[in-house]
Amino acid sequence: MFFKEPNYRTLLPWSQDQSAIRPTKELVNRTFLQWTRHPLNIRPTKKKPKVKISQSNNTCSDHKMNKQILQQLRYRPSSPIVVPKYKLIFFWSEKSACTYWKRLLQFIQGINKTILHDPRSGLKTLDMFNNCKIMEMMNNEQWLKAAFVREPRERILSSYLDKGQHRHVMNEVCKINRTLSFNEFLEIIKHCKNGHWDKQFRAPEYFYQQMMVGKFSEISSYTERLLKRIGAWNEKVQNWIQSSKQIYQPHATNANNKLLTYYNDTRSQDLIFDLFSDDYKVFGFDRTYFK
Repeated sequence: MFFKEPNYRTLLPWSQDQSAIRPTKELVNRTFLQWTRHPLNIRPTKKKPKVKISQSNNTCSDHKMNKQILQQLRYRPSSPIVVPKYKLIFFWSEKSACTYWKRLLQFIQGINKTILHDPRSGLKTLDMFNNCKIMEMMNNEQWLKAAFVREPRERILSSYLDKGQHRHVMNEVCKINRTLSFNEFLEIIKHCKNGHWDKQFRAPEYFYQQMMVGKFSEISSYTERLLKRIGAWNEKVQNWIQSSKQIYQPHATNANNKLLTYYNDTRSQDLIFDLFSDDYKVFGFDRTYFK
């Protein structure tokens, strides 16, 4: 009896309080039942994401363009320059007076920067926009699409004189650590890709049918026509063009005067005709051999 008495005294308070626990159990059960009895209350939240998706699809539905075309347009090294102020999308190419055009497009937008071949230039390019906006601009007739190109034989010779004949450049770009002849350079560019000798045809052909295309041989007259078309031609621009010619002269190679020296047979010219067949076809360049 001595050992049982303390046990009864200890257990009695807990047994008396068992009833106090019951209300809390009932409260929990009631709360749980309030949520489980009306499962319909959570259904509206499931419908909201569907509304957002349908809205985003409708935004781009009128401007469909496949992935391959978008990749062409967003090609980073030479993505077209976008000039929102004048609603211009300008397709440019390296070794086709690109320094001149970048400086000019900076000037008409009031961009006062010396950096050109860099995202810090202040110029907007098509790859900076999302796919939906790219499709919208490319299919909108209010945006003028323009391109500037150069005769492929002349352009590739200029690339060779400026880049290809320099050992350190070709080592960096193509991992070829030796001085190359012009004919060797023509063979190498078949496999070693670079913006200085990539083709200038960079969008589906039907886009070029609606573009304002200019050629290197008519750079002065084309500049005036283009700027008049977008409303950017004025005396200030004319004075800038006259006074800033020396800005882009360091890259000039006078390739036009050296064509017969380097293209002294039909083989090298046939190779260019083949490599850049799209450029000749789309831009209407003459395939007549140099003599």
